[in-house]
Order: sequence, then C-alpha cells, then structure tokens
Amino acid sequence: MLAQDHLAYLPVGRSSLTLVAGADPVRLLLVGGEPLGEQNLMWWNFVGRSHEEIVSYRTQWQTEIGAADDDACFDRDELRFGAFPDGEPALIPAPPLPTVRLRFRS
Repeated sequence: MLAQDHLAYLPVGRSSLTLVAGADPVRLLLVGGEPLGEQNLMWWNFVGRSHEEIVSYRTQWQTEIGAADDDACFDRDELRFGAFPDGEPALIPAPPLPTVRLRFRS
C-alpha cells in the first residue's frame, strides 16, 4: 500500500505489476523500459542531451510560468510544459543555472 503523495521504486526484474485504485481520483506516473542508450544531462527538473537544451528548457519553463529572466519569447500556442490545472500548488521557478557548463556524469 502506498500512501497518498508518495513515490515508489520497484527494482528491475518484475514480469508484472498490478495497480488498484480506490474510489478517489488517482494521478499516476509510471516510468520504465530499456535504457535510452545515450548520455543525458539532468539538472533540476530537466533532462536534455546538451547544455544548450537544458538552457532552452529552463528559459521556456520560466517564460511559460511568467517568471522569465529576460525577453525570451516562445509561441504561447505551443506550450512545451502544457496547461496547469487550477487548484494545484503554486508553480516553482527554476533556480539560476550554474555559472559553468553542465557536464555529463561519468
């Protein structure tokens, strides 16, 4: 049994998984599968293939939530991060990027 608003990790090797929800609405994110076979950078809530991708994702996030650092402009009809439902906790601005290039972990 997993408590509300908690995360779970299941190690590799399972051949099946049974999920049962009660009467209350449930939000579930299930991530799994074969590794991507490429190096990825991870910084804050972003995953990208290069430093430049992470910079772009951060800029677009800040713009979409109304916290842009500068005059960044993206087409508002094509939101990368989608619409945010009413009644959810306040959106969190991304922290400033480090002053050095992001590097792949070894």
